[in-house]
Amino acid sequence: MTDDGVDDAPSPERLKAVVRRGMDLSKTVPISIMEVGAWANINYVYRIEIPGRRFYLKVVPERPKRFPVRLPRERVFSEAEGLRRFHNMAGNEIVIPELLFIDGQEMAMAMTDVGEGREVLLTLLPERFDLLSEQAGVLGRALGTVHCGTRGGGTPRPPREEVIIRRVIFDGLLAPGAREVFPELWDEVRNGMEEHKECLIHGDLWSKNMLVRSGEPVALVDFEGVSYGDPAFDLGTLIAVALVPGIQQPALMRDAIAFTSTLLRAWASTCGSDDWAGDVVPRAFRASATFLAARGFGPFPYPMAAAARKRIGELARSLAADPPSDINAFRAVAVW
Repeated sequence: MTDDGVDDAPSPERLKAVVRRGMDLSKTVPISIMEVGAWANINYVYRIEIPGRRFYLKVVPERPKRFPVRLPRERVFSEAEGLRRFHNMAGNEIVIPELLFIDGQEMAMAMTDVGEGREVLLTLLPERFDLLSEQAGVLGRALGTVHCGTRGGGTPRPPREEVIIRRVIFDGLLAPGAREVFPELWDEVRNGMEEHKECLIHGDLWSKNMLVRSGEPVALVDFEGVSYGDPAFDLGTLIAVALVPGIQQPALMRDAIAFTSTLLRAWASTCGSDDWAGDVVPRAFRASATFLAARGFGPFPYPMAAAARKRIGELARSLAADPPSDINAFRAVAVW
């Protein structure tokens, strides 16, 4: 319920109407609906079951669930286009949901279920770090395919919407933690992250959006943050995903560095541009500083011991102040 008394979450009746329209179902077909967006900060996500099929429905509100801002609901069309592009380009390496339909009346989109037999990586780390480690190469190749394939191609979002999405990400999600950890550097780091508008990026590659199963390709979900930006943003997020368990359990830090090395090598090899990789990799290490700060001190910090939070702050500050030029320099900073 919002402060003006309006609940942006659609009623079950409205959700069923969306499913009937989108799937061309009669009124007699039973529909089961369960909200599943435990980690969703912006949209409403539901698991839908009809006879013989299960899929997911995302409803895009004007007022995000956990942010006191207003966003254009039409962004659902941009997210759908970003999802389509990722699915078409990276689908041979990793698993991406397939778009089933868009409902313009409720600003909702339905997607295939890519989680059967898989678990959310966030719930498994750091105890099963191997489930992340084994995905380093496929993630690097998939991102390299999308980043390189869309380089210079432009954004799927209207310009005004792109600006709004960036403000939510940078002001709402990233700035609070960064200002806590390296306040005098934040403006410089932020300007660097926003300066490079080079290719299509996912924009939200946290472990909550990765579904894993041992020996199987990772599945990526939640394309709300898709925009035209810096590939270092996606790479830096994944580096932070690996570093947090390494900081919490120092015995895992070498595995985190190995993940980072494989990720970056696979990405650079897929892109096939040494010059571009030489520019992007240091930016990725510096971007990871911002994401570490967000996980330790941002609006939705991870639970962790005080010593681990202190180490996150120290490493984030070091990466922001003097970003490593390559994996060897990164190793020297990250291992203590």
